[in-house]
Amino acid sequence: MSMTNVYVHVNNDEADRILVDPAYKLEKMQKQYQSFYSHLAAYSEISAQGKEIMFRVKQPLAKEIYESWYQVEKEIKKFDRIWNKVEKFDARHMSDPDNHERRQARLDERKKERDNHFVVFTGGLSE
Repeated sequence: MSMTNVYVHVNNDEADRILVDPAYKLEKMQKQYQSFYSHLAAYSEISAQGKEIMFRVKQPLAKEIYESWYQVEKEIKKFDRIWNKVEKFDARHMSDPDNHERRQARLDERKKERDNHFVVFTGGLSE
């Protein structure tokens, strides 16, 4: 069922008037759409209230599944924090272009320092 179409049954006289009188047609359509949307709003409100009073049984959850979901949520929040910092840094390129080059140079310098701190094992050596 399409939510944008409203079908109204009218008698023959009204159908003829709707065909020839645009003002009457618009008035009739507006009245029917208002009626339809008020019914739709009432129906959605009743549905929402019905969901609130429903009895829900909690499903048991294994400890391993709960812990893995908890770790996933923590990692998502960590990623979001890092992503927001990157977005903020990139936005400063537009809002504060005078200091952006200095910040970018400092970022590249710190990145180079981090790259030099890796331990490389060669010759078959390992931890």
